[in-house]
Amino acid sequence: MRTILRISILYLLCVFLFIPARAAEPAYVLPTSNWKPLFNGRDFAGWDKFLATEKGDAPLVANVDPKNVFTIRNEAGENVVHASGEAYGAITTQEQFTNFHFRVQFKWGPARWGGRANVGRDTGILYCGIGQPNPRTGWLTSVENNVMEKGVGQWWSVNGAIIDCEGEWITDENELYVPYKREGKGEKNIVWRKGGARITTNSGNGITPPFDVEQVFGNWNTVEVVFWAGQCIHILDGKVNLVAFNPRYQDAGQWRALTQGKIQLQSEGAEVFYRKAEVRPLFELPAAYLEYAVSPVGGEEGFIPLLSGAALKDWKQCGPGKFAVADGVASGEGGMGLWWYSGRQFTNFVMRGEFVQVQEIADSGVFLRFPNPGQDPWVAVRAGHEMEIGDPNPENPLWRTGAMYPFRAPVAANTRPIGQWNSYEIVCRGHDYSVRINGKAVTTWTDTTRRTLSGYIGLQNYNDGKTVRHRNLRVKEVL
Repeated sequence: MRTILRISILYLLCVFLFIPARAAEPAYVLPTSNWKPLFNGRDFAGWDKFLATEKGDAPLVANVDPKNVFTIRNEAGENVVHASGEAYGAITTQEQFTNFHFRVQFKWGPARWGGRANVGRDTGILYCGIGQPNPRTGWLTSVENNVMEKGVGQWWSVNGAIIDCEGEWITDENELYVPYKREGKGEKNIVWRKGGARITTNSGNGITPPFDVEQVFGNWNTVEVVFWAGQCIHILDGKVNLVAFNPRYQDAGQWRALTQGKIQLQSEGAEVFYRKAEVRPLFELPAAYLEYAVSPVGGEEGFIPLLSGAALKDWKQCGPGKFAVADGVASGEGGMGLWWYSGRQFTNFVMRGEFVQVQEIADSGVFLRFPNPGQDPWVAVRAGHEMEIGDPNPENPLWRTGAMYPFRAPVAANTRPIGQWNSYEIVCRGHDYSVRINGKAVTTWTDTTRRTLSGYIGLQNYNDGKTVRHRNLRVKEVL
């Protein structure tokens, strides 16, 4: 009897140890994203003022404001921030923000100053601000959501920063249909067009919205910034009016990504009032804005193929089963095992590939950023991350194709019928992950467990008696 009992216990233990990965899901809950007010209605607690020096040649000292450019003023019984516009500068949050949704209301006052006295009223929101403020302006190296008559939502370079966008160059012909009119004949700017050609700006270009929904003078407008993993979405009074991506700056001759920083509200030659500034953290791109998500990489230039040529020699099988490769197509057999590329580790990258499920809900997965697994395929499960390939409509959304399993479910699988090839793109930047299936963004997720930042990539062969094939796997590093 004792022998039988020992055998039974051993059998159950073995079953438990070799159950599929999705049966052991950690209790992960996406953190809440609550709004936090940034003004207390009394003073500038939590903010610093930086005003440009007269000659622009001295380091700026915080909170030196002899002309009272920034004050708290009572308007219609409400305390609001008043920026006179008399000098260039900004109020600057002391706190830095990574992946956030910011909003603030503004309205214009009548006064205009200096060289901007006879042009459109101008101020702005600067975000992801880093470094020291420019003595000539008081502005940090940052991303701009410009607040300007006929141009709310524009991007302009601040201290040499650049960005990518979809759009078209403004020409004499199409300028008639663009609300913002150039302030000089030398301006060569871009109008944002969703799905347009990908354009990389330089520090002399601007990007402007294709429409204007600003309230009439004297009324309050709400301006918002959604920033997640290098996606910059600008919103005016509830309408998305500009999208840009990949903001970056130069440091010691190297381009570096702008991923976090402070928020500034400008003074730029025009009187303006601000109120109701608030921010909330983002742990994914809100579903309402998924359609505006843009791949950080356009085209195929610079991708490293991993399932052809010399790269094939660096693939290793870990655990049971195998992958068979023929004509660039890798087919999983048996398992549960891990076929991994040992040629090198990757940190920030875009991975693209294709898969086909030969039978319904045939299971596989793409593993990311795991350490050397040796002979234990569970290392990738425990220490890396997986994009699930399985059921397009499962009982548990975490089992759906496109999930960052078992942490974040996709909004949809967006897969084609069984037997047809599907394309996918996975972006790994810092602790941010996004998945695109057949051209549609389906999953975005920030790993608050901060599990891994670098590692190997691999493919799963699963013990369900079904077949998933992979092809055209390639990787490109990004900032």
